[in-house]
Amino acid sequence: MSTVKIAQLLGSSEHQAFGDDALKDEDNAAWVLCLEPAIGREWIERIGWIRLVDRLAEQEVLQPHKPAFSQFYQSWQRLLTQGIVEHHCPYHGILNQIRDRWFTSNQDHLAIQAWERYLQAIATYHRPNLTLENLEQYEEMLRQLSGSFFQVLSLIAQPYWEAIGFFGIVDQFYNNLRDLQEDAKQGICYLPTELLEKFGVSRAEILEMRCFGNPGYYRLMEFWLDEYLPRLRRQAYSLVLAQDLHPSWQILRDWSLHRYNRIERVFRNCHFNYTDFPQAYWTEVKADLGWQLQQVSAQQMSSAIAPATQTTSMPNNCLSQIYQISKVAKFLGLNPAAVRTIQPLLKSLQTLKPNPALPPCALAST
Repeated sequence: MSTVKIAQLLGSSEHQAFGDDALKDEDNAAWVLCLEPAIGREWIERIGWIRLVDRLAEQEVLQPHKPAFSQFYQSWQRLLTQGIVEHHCPYHGILNQIRDRWFTSNQDHLAIQAWERYLQAIATYHRPNLTLENLEQYEEMLRQLSGSFFQVLSLIAQPYWEAIGFFGIVDQFYNNLRDLQEDAKQGICYLPTELLEKFGVSRAEILEMRCFGNPGYYRLMEFWLDEYLPRLRRQAYSLVLAQDLHPSWQILRDWSLHRYNRIERVFRNCHFNYTDFPQAYWTEVKADLGWQLQQVSAQQMSSAIAPATQTTSMPNNCLSQIYQISKVAKFLGLNPAAVRTIQPLLKSLQTLKPNPALPPCALAST
């Protein structure tokens, strides 16, 4: 296995930002290094675009006199509207990559639209003193940020376009949960005002990290994880249950489910104390990454030696299937038998209709 770290390839520590994102990117995307080289390069390229934009936006918050993100966005707008990448633009390299990927004779309109939504969302939500009034505004933020950038990623199967956006919403929720302390230090609280008021918690208590003596904070977190989060999870059910994703998307999904479980478990073990969470979480990540990468490598090897007709389905390994089904079942709050029953039905529906729209309650009542 390569000793190169994914963070080195993504430029995780470049530019001044809220913190060094190297370990975050290992946690999120180290699996990419296990992919076949050509496919891995494509994933690294897309994730690198997203990482650059995110860090430029954070740098601009910290140094408003150096509008790095605004400069990038203006250059992108010239490419979008005029098809031009100016040679003197400091980001001409990445913009040329985007042009070559999307602005060809087979123009990728969906990816272009998703990227534009993501950049607009960065401009909207990366600012000091951001306040979200209600759950609708919070979920719209998740949709515009991660929901959009997940739809920029590589090798997306068209029937799962919408579900991938929903999976991105879940991903952003967990990232917000993981980063509660980091955000508070920057004066950021994404918890909606109406929710804080409902449970009797002030925004100042969250930002100043003195909410732990307030019983309302614990009731708020119980609602956040036990009632609201399951609603978000159910929207992503078709991607989570899919058996015919590209192998790289299978790995991303399985890796992410493992990460989400770890974030939630450690957060609960810390009794919702987000000041204790970072040390406990990142210690576990460092201990866990090696094992995770071994699992991905084994999954890749299993796929490689399976018959060609099986390369886009789950690995031809019974123990691996049982393990993956147990993770999916836990994520959706179902028992494994229900997952095994639903998966063939979902596959049939995908064949009949490009974008199945079973209501979330169909799973909730199973």
